[in-house]
Amino acid sequence: MVTSVVGSIIVATTLAPAAAVAAPTTPEPTSPPMAADAPWTKTVKWIAGNATPSEEIDLIEGSFANKFGIDATTDPDPHGQAGYVKGIPRLGVPEARHVDAQGIEVFAEATAFPTRLGLAASFDPEAIAAFGKTSAREGLALGQDLIYAPQTDIARTPSWRRNMTAYSEDAYLAKRFTADEINAIQGTGLMAQVKHVGMYNGQEQSTPSLVGEQAAREMYLAPAEAAVKDGKVSSLMCSYATFQILDYQGSPHYACSNEGMLQGIIKGEWNFKGWVTTDYNAAKSTSDLVAGTDQEFLTSFLSGKNLIPLIDPASPSYDKAYADAAKEAVARIVYQYERFGLLDNTKIPAAQRSNVKQHGNSEKSDLNANVDKAEGIKQALKLSEDAAVLLKNNNATLPLGTGSKVAVTGVAANLLPASPGGERSTGFSDRVAISPFDAMTSLAGSNVTHTPGDDIWGEPVPASALSQDPTGDKPGLTRTRTSADGTVTTATDPALDGNVKGLVKGDTYTWTGYVNVPEGGSYRLLVQRPYGYDTGDRNAFNHGIRNVEPTAVPQGFGLPPATTAPPKAVTLTVDGAALKLSDPDSKMTPNDYPAVSTDKTIKTVAANGQYLGVANQAGTTNLTPGRHKVEISYTPHDGLASDPAIRFAWSNTDTALAAAAEVAKSNDTTVVFVDDANTTTGDGGSSPLTDVAQLAASQNRLVSTVAAAAHVAGHKVVVVLNTGSAVQMPWINDVDAALEMWYPGQEGGTATANVLYGKVNPSGKLTMSFPVDSKQTLFAGHPERSAGTQDAGEAQKTIKWSEGLNMGYRWFTDPAANAAAVKPLFAFGHGLSYTDFSYSGLGVTPAADGGLDVSFTVTNQGTKDGADSAQVYLGKSPDLRSSVAQTAMKMVQFGKVYLPAGTSQKLSLHVDPKDLSSWDASKGEWVRGTGTRSVAVGAASDDLLLQTTTAVK
Repeated sequence: MVTSVVGSIIVATTLAPAAAVAAPTTPEPTSPPMAADAPWTKTVKWIAGNATPSEEIDLIEGSFANKFGIDATTDPDPHGQAGYVKGIPRLGVPEARHVDAQGIEVFAEATAFPTRLGLAASFDPEAIAAFGKTSAREGLALGQDLIYAPQTDIARTPSWRRNMTAYSEDAYLAKRFTADEINAIQGTGLMAQVKHVGMYNGQEQSTPSLVGEQAAREMYLAPAEAAVKDGKVSSLMCSYATFQILDYQGSPHYACSNEGMLQGIIKGEWNFKGWVTTDYNAAKSTSDLVAGTDQEFLTSFLSGKNLIPLIDPASPSYDKAYADAAKEAVARIVYQYERFGLLDNTKIPAAQRSNVKQHGNSEKSDLNANVDKAEGIKQALKLSEDAAVLLKNNNATLPLGTGSKVAVTGVAANLLPASPGGERSTGFSDRVAISPFDAMTSLAGSNVTHTPGDDIWGEPVPASALSQDPTGDKPGLTRTRTSADGTVTTATDPALDGNVKGLVKGDTYTWTGYVNVPEGGSYRLLVQRPYGYDTGDRNAFNHGIRNVEPTAVPQGFGLPPATTAPPKAVTLTVDGAALKLSDPDSKMTPNDYPAVSTDKTIKTVAANGQYLGVANQAGTTNLTPGRHKVEISYTPHDGLASDPAIRFAWSNTDTALAAAAEVAKSNDTTVVFVDDANTTTGDGGSSPLTDVAQLAASQNRLVSTVAAAAHVAGHKVVVVLNTGSAVQMPWINDVDAALEMWYPGQEGGTATANVLYGKVNPSGKLTMSFPVDSKQTLFAGHPERSAGTQDAGEAQKTIKWSEGLNMGYRWFTDPAANAAAVKPLFAFGHGLSYTDFSYSGLGVTPAADGGLDVSFTVTNQGTKDGADSAQVYLGKSPDLRSSVAQTAMKMVQFGKVYLPAGTSQKLSLHVDPKDLSSWDASKGEWVRGTGTRSVAVGAASDDLLLQTTTAVK
C-alpha cells in the first residue's frame, strides 16, 4: 500500500493502482510571515514618525483609477485597474495600484478564468491554488500591487449577481478555499485584499440586517476569519451593508462604520495586523477612521479637508483619537508594503531598514506587461474543465460520439460568454473567439452544424433589401456626412455590412432609405460598431490603448467631471419612430464578438495589435412584409482605437426559432446553449433580491421548442448553461441532459467541447443549492428574511435573518426548518460523472488534536476514468444547550479522488476540532459539541452513502 499527501488529505492506494495524485514536488506558496511586532516594526515606526499629516492622507485616501475611462484620477499613468494610492517617495513608500479581481482587469489583455463559483465546483484545493498563483503572476506582470480577491461572501440568496465570484453557500468550503487562494496569491508576491466584510450577501444593503451572533460567527464571518488567521491576508474590504450582530451589538451600523466588527472582532479578537479599505463609495462618515476603517475610496470623508484639522497637532480642532487612528492606519498600510518588499530602501536610513528584503522604487512606475499567455491558456483550460457540473444525464446521453450528427443552437453556441459581469479580465481575444461550436467542429468535423435559434449577431441586411426610395428603384442607402467643420456631403452605400470604407473619426454619418421585409414577423435589428479607445500616448501603459471607452462620471461617486466626452450612441429609427437599442445579451463582452469588418483594408485592431471588440446594440420590433423607412446614425469617436465601421444586421426571431426546431428533427442530438442574460425575478412574492432568476423568455422558449421537436423525432436534447448562479429550469424534465459550465473563461469553448465529447469526464459539484423556483426557498413565506419587515417597536424596516444557521443545504436537509420537506432542483454537492462511484468501509476515530479522522474507500465501478468529491457531514451534538442552535447536518470536510476505471482508494480526512464546536452567544465563546454525533459521507448533501455515529468527548 502506498500513501501520499494531497493538500490536507491522506490518500492510501489499495486494490488496483489509482491514477497518480502525486504530492507536489515543491511546497505550495504561502503568504509571507507576519512580524512579531507588526505593524509597528522599526521601519514602520520611522516612516510613520516622519510622515506629515498630508502624507498620511496620501495613504489613507485612495483614488478611483480610471477603469471606466472617465479620466478622473490621481494616477499619473492609469493601467485600467480599480484603485490608486499615492506614495510618500521621500520616505521610500511607493505608489500602489489595486486591481479587480477574477483575473486581472486592466487595459491590457490578461487570462480570463471561470467564475469563482465554478472554480469551487472542482472541490479541489490545488485548482484554487493554481488560479491564485496564475492571477498573481499576471497581476505582477501588469504592474499591480494588490488584488481585490478573494470574494468571501456566502451565497445566501440563490441568484445574487455576486454569487458568481463567491465560493459557496457553505462556510466550511468558503473558508478553506479563501485561505488557499490567499496563500497562493500572496506566496507569489501580490498582496490580496478580501472582500467583503461583512454581511454582504445579496440583500438590500441600505435596509439594516439583523443577524444572530452565532450565524455571523459560524457562517458569514468565518471566511474572513480564515483569511486573517490561515491566509495572513494583507487587508480587508468593508462592504456596503448595514447590519447589527444581535447579542453583540446594540444597534445597526454600516460595515465601514461598524466598530464592533472592525475593532472588536477583526482587529481585536482576531488580532488582524493588516488594514481595512472601504468598498468604493462605502464610507459613511469621517468617524469611520476611529471605528476601524483605514483607507477609503470614492468618498471624501477621510480627505485632507476633513481629516487634517483633526490630526494636525497645530490645528485648533486637533483630536488625539483621530490623530492616533490616522497613525495606526498608516502603520498598518506601510507594514504590509514592508512585508511584501515594496519599500525603497534607498530612502530609509540603514538602521531603520527592514529585515525583509525590499525591492521597491518609490519614484519609478513599472510599466511591464509581460503576461505568460501560454501558462494562462493551460491553467484556464484545466480550471474550466474542472468546473463543469453535469446536472442531468438520462440514458447516457452524454458523452456525444464524434460520428453522431449534432446540431448546436442558442446564443452561446457560437459566441462565448467568457467573462461577463465586470471586475474580471475579459481574456485574450483570440482565445475568447474559440466558441463551443468551433471547438466541437474541431473534434467532430462536419457532423456538427450550427443554427442560431436565438440570434444576437444577425446577418447583414443585404443590398437586395435596401433602397433609397419607397419604390425600390434606387438601390442602397443614402449616406449623409457632416464633417467636424460643418461641411455636409452625400454618397450611396449598397449595404452596411461592416465594410463601408472612408469613414472618418469625429464626423457624423446618417444613412437613410428603406428596408424591404420579405416576410412579416418579429425582427431583431442590430447596429454594430468597433469598440475601444486610443489615447495616442505611446509612452503610457499598454501604449495608450484601452479596452474601455470614455464614459460619463458615475453619479454619487464624488469624482470630478470627465475630461473626455463619451462616444455618441448609435441610433436607429424605423418608420419614423426611434427603436430603443440596448445590448442584446449582457453576458457578452465586446471582445466576445467577431470584428464588424471582414475587409482586410479596414483595420479592426488597435495600434498595439489588441482586438478590443464590438459595441452591439439591438432592438426588436414587429414588421409587416414590404418596405419600411429606416434611418441610422453613427459618430465614430475621435479616440476610436481602430478604423470606423458599421454593420446593420437583422434576424427574424420567429424564423430563427423554427429553424432550430427543424434541425432538431434531423440530428441525433441537439445541444442548446443558454445564458442568464436578461433574467427576470419577481415570482417569489416578497423581494426580487431573494428570488430564483428566470431565464429570458426567448431562451426558455428555445429549449422547450427544440426539445419537443427532437423528441417527436426520437432524438435527444442537451442543454449547456452559462450562468453565474442558480436559475430556474422549467424545461429540465423535458431534456435528456444538462451541463452547467458557468461563465467558463477564455478557454470555455474548448473545455465545453471536451466535456460534451468525453475527452474530459466531468467531476464538478455544485457548491450552492439550485432551488426549483422562488416559491421553494427558505425565503418563501418569510418576508422578514427577504425584503424585511417593520415590527412593532421598530423605528424602521429591518431584514431579520431568522433562518439562523439553516441556510442553503442546511435548510433543505433540516426537517425542523423545512417543515414542508421542500426539495431543491439540484442539491449542494450534486454533480454527475460518465462513470459510477461507490463508497464503503466508513470509520471514524478520535484524533490527537481533538478532532476526528474519517476514513472510507471510494471505488470507480464504471468503465471510464474519473474523479469524485466525497463530502463529510456532521450531525448535532446532544449535549449543547438548547439556546445554542444546531443544524441537522453541516459539511466539515471533503476530499477529491482521481480513479481509473475499476480501481479504489482509501481516503482519510481530518475534521478540525473547531468544526466540532458551536458559538455560544450567551457565554461569548466556542463550546465543544460532545456526545454521540452522526457522521455521514456522501456524493452530495442529498446523496449520503455511508453513515455512522461517533462519541465526541
